[in-house]
Amino acid sequence: MATLDGADLLLFSSNDYLGLCDHPKVNEAAIDCVKRHGWGSGAARLLAGSMPPHMELERVMAQFLGKEAALLFNTGYAANTGLLAAMMGRGDMIFADKLSHASIIDGARQSGARLARFAHNDPQSLEALLQKAPARGRRLVVTEGVFSMDGDIPPLREIAAIARGYGAMLMVDDAHGFGVFGPEGRGTVHMAGIADEVDIHGVTLGKAAGSFGGMVVASRKIIDGLINFSRPFIYSTAMPPAAAAAALAAIDIIRGEEGEALRQTLFRNARKAGEVIKGAGYDTGSKTQILPVVVGESEEAAWLSARLWRGGIYAPAIRPPTVPQGTARIRLSITAGHTEADMEKLAAALAP
Repeated sequence: MATLDGADLLLFSSNDYLGLCDHPKVNEAAIDCVKRHGWGSGAARLLAGSMPPHMELERVMAQFLGKEAALLFNTGYAANTGLLAAMMGRGDMIFADKLSHASIIDGARQSGARLARFAHNDPQSLEALLQKAPARGRRLVVTEGVFSMDGDIPPLREIAAIARGYGAMLMVDDAHGFGVFGPEGRGTVHMAGIADEVDIHGVTLGKAAGSFGGMVVASRKIIDGLINFSRPFIYSTAMPPAAAAAALAAIDIIRGEEGEALRQTLFRNARKAGEVIKGAGYDTGSKTQILPVVVGESEEAAWLSARLWRGGIYAPAIRPPTVPQGTARIRLSITAGHTEADMEKLAAALAP
C-alpha cells in the first residue's frame, strides 16, 4: 500500500519482490548494526570506510554465487558504470543487448571501448557482430538476467556458448533475477547452469534483497582491478554499514526455507496477475514477476495509469526514452506481498 496525494493506493510498481524491505529480521539487523557501528561509514572504503558488515557481505556473496571475490558499490548503477569504465578501454569492444539498462550503456561509453549493440535476446545477432569484430583488444558480452521493462529472460546458455566460442568475456547483470530465480535464489545465471561460464555476475541489493547497493561478483583478479581503478568505488563514501547488515540478513532469508516459500508465493501471484492482464485484453509476453502492459503511445500509457489510479492502483506510465518509441507501457511489478484481493482489485481497474 502507498499513500500519494492523500490517496491510499495498492502498489504495483515496487521492486521489493519478496517483501524484505520491511521484514523484521532485516530491520533488526540494520538497527543492531547502527547500535554497534553507528549510521554513517565516515570515509571512502580505501581510507577508513571499510567496516565489518561491508567485508562480510562481500565474503558471503562471493561464496553464495560461487566466485572468488565480490565488491560492494553504493548502487547498482555505480557498479555497472564503475566496472565497465575500469575494465574496458580504447581498442576493446563491448557487445551489449540493445535493451540493456542505461547504466550498462553509460559505463560502456565512459570506458572509451567501441560499443556494438546486438538485437534483443538474439544470439545470432550477437554472433554476427563478433564475427565482424577486429581480432585485437578485449571483448566483453553484456546482457541482463531479467530485463527490467519487458520482464523477459535471455537465452543465457546460447549467449554464453557464443561468447566462449569467440574468446569474449561474459557479464550478466542479474538485478531483477537475484533472489527470485535459480537454486536458493542465486539468480538466472545459476538457473541456466552457466555460473562457471559467466565472468562477471552483477547483483543489485535494492530489489529482491530489500536493502541497498550493488555488487560485482567475479574472479579475484577482476575484483582487485576494480579496487584499484574503479572511480565510483574509490571516490565514494562507503554506504552505511547498516545497509550491508540488512543485505546480509536478507541473503540469509533468501537462501533458506522462508525464501523458497516467498518465491513460490511470488510465482503464484505473477501467474494470477498474468491471467488478470490477459483477461483485460492485453498480452504481456512475460513469464516473470515483471509484467509490461504495452499500449503504444505515451498518451495512451498516461491515460491507462490515470485509470488505474482511479481504481486504487499505483502503476506509473513508462514512456520514451526509458523504453523505445511506440512501446509506452504500464509496468506492473508483482511481489510476494500481493493478495488475492489485490488481484481482484487489479482486475476491476483493468476491466474494459
